[in-house]
Amino acid sequence: MTPRVLFTTVYRKGSEPYDYIGANTRSWFRFYWPRIQSFGLRFLKQNIPELEILEFPTLDEYRKKLQEGWDVVGLSFYLSETHEAMEMVEAARAAGAGEVWAGNYGALTTPIQDKFDKIFVGYSEHQLAPYFGRQIKDIIHPPLIEYLNTPFNVKLNIYGVLFTTRGCPVGCKFCQTPVFCNKPNILSLGSIERVLAYYKEFGINVVLIEDENFGCNRRHADAVVKLLDKYQMVWGCMARADYLRTKIDEWANLRERNGRKVAGFGGAAIGIENLHQERLDQMKKKEGTEDILETLRMLQARGLGTVGYYMVGFEEDTKESLRVDIKKLAALKLDITQICVITPLPQTPMWTEIQEKYGIFDQDWHHHDGKHLVWNHPHIKPDEMLDILDWSFRQVHPWYAPLRTSARVWSNAYHYGGLAGVKEVAAYISRANKFDWKTGPRFLPVIES
Repeated sequence: MTPRVLFTTVYRKGSEPYDYIGANTRSWFRFYWPRIQSFGLRFLKQNIPELEILEFPTLDEYRKKLQEGWDVVGLSFYLSETHEAMEMVEAARAAGAGEVWAGNYGALTTPIQDKFDKIFVGYSEHQLAPYFGRQIKDIIHPPLIEYLNTPFNVKLNIYGVLFTTRGCPVGCKFCQTPVFCNKPNILSLGSIERVLAYYKEFGINVVLIEDENFGCNRRHADAVVKLLDKYQMVWGCMARADYLRTKIDEWANLRERNGRKVAGFGGAAIGIENLHQERLDQMKKKEGTEDILETLRMLQARGLGTVGYYMVGFEEDTKESLRVDIKKLAALKLDITQICVITPLPQTPMWTEIQEKYGIFDQDWHHHDGKHLVWNHPHIKPDEMLDILDWSFRQVHPWYAPLRTSARVWSNAYHYGGLAGVKEVAAYISRANKFDWKTGPRFLPVIES
């Protein structure tokens, strides 16, 4: 008899989904990037159809689902969601669940691991398949369809998310990925092409590559880019600056499509982390500050999109020094800037170093979200860091930032494609607002295994 297994994210507390951009800005007039699905659970469901998944339910919806009776309830959560996960563990046991399992990065939190019957570390399709009598040879990529929204609920774009590898081998000491998956899992070109063809079938020609380090396998990345060009996709990725610098000109090279010149590559997200080289060296970032900034300048000079990740709260930081650094960061005029407070994460070298040298005082896991100071900083107090972060968000995301980005997109469309280019960008908006988000294919992995 097939076991009854339910995997779920933690429950949501409000009516609105988590907004990635909203977590990094203070302006109401902004782009909205809602988290509407769990990539990890979708991969599991796609490859193990017997598994049932529940994404961002309310607590009442979760409790109602528990009444159906389950051999296993699995929780996928992050560190800052630990308290909610513990509440859900208790509810599952009270409802008579045979076992309760944990996965995702939250499962790396050592103090709570004994609350679960089984811990999954890394991407667990192969670990889980034998439980259902299955053997997975080739991971099937599920359709992952999302959108960019506005405060007026007029969607600006519809795009397909793509993973070409999962995991990262670099080993930055603030990052949990070396513990979670330090040897990248490569998605086959056949699986990638299958999902690209699916996106194209539904009129989706914008793809966002969500690899933590696109290009960690150079040959595979080159083959993926050829597939993206084959399906005439406009795409962006998250990659290291040292790799991007060698590829920007090649990727941004204009191609003839339907009688006009277009470029498939639309921009990139880069881990800036900090503007001081010695701090990058401390984190074992293995990149140069000036090289990172030069890569951003190259992207912007070609009219490409830029997203930057930045960290504050290093032990050398002071309130005064951060005001200087953030002004320099804001002067880069990135499309989106994520700013996180240095947060020691379980099982990382940074966790051990900070715990031994300064001590981690805050035991409220909600605050371990990259937006709070949870350890005894030598120069900055927790409430001061909240003020610094609030001010920083306003600097890097002024109210007119969406207008600046929009002007770049429309200007490029006209420059390279004339009226046809403008019509194509307008078509993105039309498709995003006509797509059936309630009953459309994004809710169910439709590619059969």
